[in-house]
Amino acid sequence: MPELAYLLPKVILASQSVARRALLEELGIEVVPYPTNSDETHSLNNPAEVVAMLALRKLQAYQNEHPAYSLPVLCCDTLIFFEGKLIGKPENRAEAKSQLLAFNAKAQEVHSGWALWYNQSILTGTDRAMVYFKHLDDQTIENYLDTLEYMGAAGSYRIQGKGQSLVDHIEGDKGTVIGLPVRQLSHMLADSCK
Repeated sequence: MPELAYLLPKVILASQSVARRALLEELGIEVVPYPTNSDETHSLNNPAEVVAMLALRKLQAYQNEHPAYSLPVLCCDTLIFFEGKLIGKPENRAEAKSQLLAFNAKAQEVHSGWALWYNQSILTGTDRAMVYFKHLDDQTIENYLDTLEYMGAAGSYRIQGKGQSLVDHIEGDKGTVIGLPVRQLSHMLADSCK
């Protein structure tokens, strides 16, 4: 995999996601966080289309607020697709518990989309990973909810935190589950620089 920090040493991350920021910083990238408040309403049901559209919408919102900027700008969106439905962030603990109970001993698709303004052009992509949950008892779920990690997390868990204890295994890029398809982004950036 191409060295992402070499291709993207510093980036504006137009996201409130602490997880995405930490992931980029772990890769050696200097991150300037600047969340946007873009409209996330939509009428689509295809998860890849939704995350692609929302990531691009966030980038456009950033560009509208900041007509002049020199650093690359990265925007992302992540959703879970489970049993034919899109699953986003829970509104409260009760909804988080309901989501985690539904995932119990099952697999869900995690879709992450991204849009990057880079060298005067826009690159976009989406990726999918499968997350397989362990069989969880009620107390395990309650204990996890007590950590408050579910707050602001699509599907009510964070794979990079204590949420990894809920997961049996992942098929695909762990970065996609965290909220940024690092492998795909690295390859697309490398190709754009050729």
